[in-house]
Amino acid sequence: MDRTKMDSETPNEVIGRLQALQRAVAAGGRFFDPFVASRAQDDLRRAQERMRVGIDTTVAALVGGTGSGKSTMFNAITELNFADQGDIRPTTERAAACTFNVDATELLNYLEVDADRRIEHSSILTAGKDNLDGLVLLDLPDHDSVQLAHSAQVDRLLPMVDLLVWIVDPQKYADQVLHQDFLAGLAGRQDAMLVVMNQIDRVPDGERETIMGDLRALLDQDGLTRVPILAASALTGENVDEIRTKLADAVAGPSINVQTAAAELDAIARRLRDNLGEGEAETSGPAVDDINDRIVRSSGIPSVVESIRVSGESYQAPALVVPEQPANTMVHAIRDAWVAHVRQGLPEVWQDVVTSKVSQADRFRRELGNTIRSTQLPSISRMPAIVGIVLFVVLAIAGVGIAVFAPWDLPVRVAVGVVAVVLGSLAAWLGRRAVRANAHSAADRYDETIRAAVADVTDEHLVSGPRDVLEQHRITRTELNSDVFHP
Repeated sequence: MDRTKMDSETPNEVIGRLQALQRAVAAGGRFFDPFVASRAQDDLRRAQERMRVGIDTTVAALVGGTGSGKSTMFNAITELNFADQGDIRPTTERAAACTFNVDATELLNYLEVDADRRIEHSSILTAGKDNLDGLVLLDLPDHDSVQLAHSAQVDRLLPMVDLLVWIVDPQKYADQVLHQDFLAGLAGRQDAMLVVMNQIDRVPDGERETIMGDLRALLDQDGLTRVPILAASALTGENVDEIRTKLADAVAGPSINVQTAAAELDAIARRLRDNLGEGEAETSGPAVDDINDRIVRSSGIPSVVESIRVSGESYQAPALVVPEQPANTMVHAIRDAWVAHVRQGLPEVWQDVVTSKVSQADRFRRELGNTIRSTQLPSISRMPAIVGIVLFVVLAIAGVGIAVFAPWDLPVRVAVGVVAVVLGSLAAWLGRRAVRANAHSAADRYDETIRAAVADVTDEHLVSGPRDVLEQHRITRTELNSDVFHP
């Protein structure tokens, strides 16, 4: 990651990044390769733990070997007589911490600093006025302790430290174990390190330049060419203020916990991104409509609909065309084409998942056949046509009878007879029209019903399973490609 971007990170930005990752893993975690998913979960837990303990707290640690005067320097910096000091090996049995106007309870619990080894530097008189406000200063167990637990605790604390202050002394600054086992492995931490030659008051003035030059050469051999060195004396106070200035600079700068958490989250996102495709196939619209239309046509449903529609043209109920189960070869072809469609652009693991969510062709065909057969053909009532014919006959006979036998003038009898015949004809036409309209309406209803039933079967057996998986893929991909992550 570009260092300028890392240094500009804020705790809220890192929290937003964590939340995006959590959403991504929640959506797609179960569809990732098991190893990838397990590693992501572990990495996220560690990142959450790091952020929970306070990513905006500055942590500085004094590290050194037995007899280097590390604890004395801790007391000198804090202006408190708190850390253990003396000549007994090892002097610092347990880590000690001094907090400067900051609540670091969670952090110190995580670092396993015992409650009786914590002290608050700030008081009502100094809070908010010290340039070290926001700092947690640690006095770590001697790194060369004969007790393995001490060395293990140092290893646990180092990744959390914003400024690592190595305290060495004129007698053992060239110790091979110090350089080979510790300093040489910290080349990546150079910008967050300071080496202090303590007890410089014990070195004659004429030898100071030589011993500091020798220390510089040793650090250069370790690959620590950018690490500053400083001669100081915790006992006399020489250059202790310079060390406090370095600590103040660390407080003013970005927390390494922010940087480290951001880098860790970016790394998790990159690894997960490698297990995703660039997009998802469409599971609605033309792709699905085309499948349903092919099934409908292959089942002879358009012919059934047309037979229902033309049945209204006859006074007698004709035999309607019956739909058929789709052909086996066509259903297999549709299923195979759909599987290829939903798999496109996905990594292998996701392809296997979406394929498993599609029903087998035989089952799909069987369900289609059951659905098509169970959709009842409509029954078209011909009663309106029969009533129309009856009315036509009755009115026609009545009209003729009136025209011949009624005791009225001839023109009146003829007129009434014609009206009766016309009304009868109109009744017959309306009855016939009503049957035709019923047939057309029934055809449309059947067509709509059968198409919806086919679409439901297609959705259940081909579409819904892959759609859910692809939606999880989309959520995961969108979260991992959001602007909160750095490429």
